Amino acid sequence: MSTVYSTGLRIALGLLLLGSLIVQLAIPINAGSAGEMFPEIAPLTVPYASLAIAAIVGVQVGLIATWRLATMVSKDRIFDSAALKWVDVILLALMASTALAAGVFVHLIFIVQIGGPPALLGLGGAMTLGVSLLLLLAVMRSLLVQAIDYRTELAGVV
Repeated sequence: MSTVYSTGLRIALGLLLLGSLIVQLAIPINAGSAGEMFPEIAPLTVPYASLAIAAIVGVQVGLIATWRLATMVSKDRIFDSAALKWVDVILLALMASTALAAGVFVHLIFIVQIGGPPALLGLGGAMTLGVSLLLLLAVMRSLLVQAIDYRTELAGVV
């Protein structure tokens, strides 16, 4: 990977991490305001805010793991079995964040029975995005496994 791309990726990851930290700080403030404006959801603000912060932590873990993979690429060590560990970390973080988002929407729609069509769209969007990214990463992981195997075979021949 060229230095320009590597630097650009790290800048983007850094900005995403910074943005996610800002959002984490804003969640309790916004949840408190929403609870005051809509008293019927006041008991839900603390648990939902906590789950939102936890989901963002999952995203942050994925971003850090992506940073580690970018470092491995820049050092030409991506075709190493250690890279699989970081891909697995991303997969687990994405699974956790998707499950948290889906759980909140399911609770909101089917148990608390508020939110209406926008909440249903949120559930569909969270599940579609999460499952699509999980499938994409699973395919990319299997390609990485094959590339590692091929590189190991090639090293044995050379």
